Amino acid sequence: MKKKKGLVKSIVEYSIGFICLFLCLYISVEVIRANVEGRPPRIFNISVSYTPTGSMEPTIMTNDYVMFVGTDFDSVNEQDIIVYKSKEQGIYIIHRVIEKHEDYLITQGDNNPIPDTERITPDMVYGKYVMTLGFMSIFSGGISQNLIFVIIFVIFIIMIIMQVISIVITNKNEKLKKDIEAEKAKLKEELKMQILEEELKKLREQNKNQNK
Repeated sequence: MKKKKGLVKSIVEYSIGFICLFLCLYISVEVIRANVEGRPPRIFNISVSYTPTGSMEPTIMTNDYVMFVGTDFDSVNEQDIIVYKSKEQGIYIIHRVIEKHEDYLITQGDNNPIPDTERITPDMVYGKYVMTLGFMSIFSGGISQNLIFVIIFVIFIIMIIMQVISIVITNKNEKLKKDIEAEKAKLKEELKMQILEEELKKLREQNKNQNK
């Protein structure tokens, strides 16, 4: 029963370590791909970035960090806040949808007096706003989304190191426990042999005395 529990524990520990390693590799590959393609990294369809301008104030303040999820044209509705890549400016913009047509969207920043002149076609839609991450306001100067995912990567690396250390310590403890158990068994066997020899010696002495 103990062996079975130990086996299950080892499987769970190695599985956690493997999952952490997979996540680190996944994040690394995605950040590299995002840099090459010039887009915000997307981890499990979720992206985090900051807004460098005040075009969406007061809904989204300058340098606020926002979370948005990947979406497509059909899933977007009027009044949704979306992230799209501007073909005219070559950058990603977060604005509100004020009109939805069959094959394009009209957007406008909440703080802008007029709508955007560029029509947002389906291939330009990248994500839909979910929330503002207020707890990240400590980064008031703004850090890139790549750095955010690097931080996440480092956290996972630390988790892996801790997991490996935990596995090594557990294995050493189990080996030490087995060595102690083996030593105990050996001592018990030696003690039994010693007691047996003493009893045999007594019997021999008794036989000698009887023969006399």
